[in-house]
Amino acid sequence: MLLSAPSRYQNPVSHIGVIERAASATGFDAALITGPGRWEILCEIRFAIMLVLRARGLSLPAIGRLLHRDHSTVFSGLERAEKLRAAGGDFARLCEVIEQ
Repeated sequence: MLLSAPSRYQNPVSHIGVIERAASATGFDAALITGPGRWEILCEIRFAIMLVLRARGLSLPAIGRLLHRDHSTVFSGLERAEKLRAAGGDFARLCEVIEQ
């Protein structure tokens, strides 16, 4: 008998929706957000996405696959995200928008 699946096994399309909401909120294309660019604004958008996906229970490797990043990059991104969110401002508002 199959019970309700944990959040990490949810439909990956719902997780991609987080990236799409971030793209919509910021005006950047989702492909640009998940691409190789290292502009500070793109990195901060990725950090927000990482934070939201981690809160949903995704593993570091799973988040990395969605963002085309290594799990160690996700780990350091989450550390940066916590600091940025604690500071408030635009980053905290972006996190709130894409959590929905």
